[in-house]
Amino acid sequence: MSSSPRILVTAATGQLGRKVVAQLLERVPAAELAVAVRNADAAADLAAAGVQVRIADYEQPAGWDAALAGIERVLLISSNAIGRRTAQHRSVIDAAVRAGVQLIAYTSVLRADSSALGLAA
Repeated sequence: MSSSPRILVTAATGQLGRKVVAQLLERVPAAELAVAVRNADAAADLAAAGVQVRIADYEQPAGWDAALAGIERVLLISSNAIGRRTAQHRSVIDAAVRAGVQLIAYTSVLRADSSALGLAA
């Protein structure tokens, strides 16, 4: 068992993020899980459950290096900022590469199979 988080979920206090974290907590020890959130208060329940809360914001690229330190796997939950999300997500991916993250899973966009957005391709 690891003593530090190996898995990080971005946007973990959002609708999808909370559901993913709940499912992960049924499968892995809380000590192996970290979440990236803009507001630590919104994740107080996760911290109380033993999940490591890290502060990171899609609009603040500099924060992602620290947020991803030591992480092996990332679930990058797509932001809803149409027009800015490519740059936002690129900064997370670039930081993940610098941190040596082994796996990045990306949630894409709602209804990707029928969306005209380039990200859905």
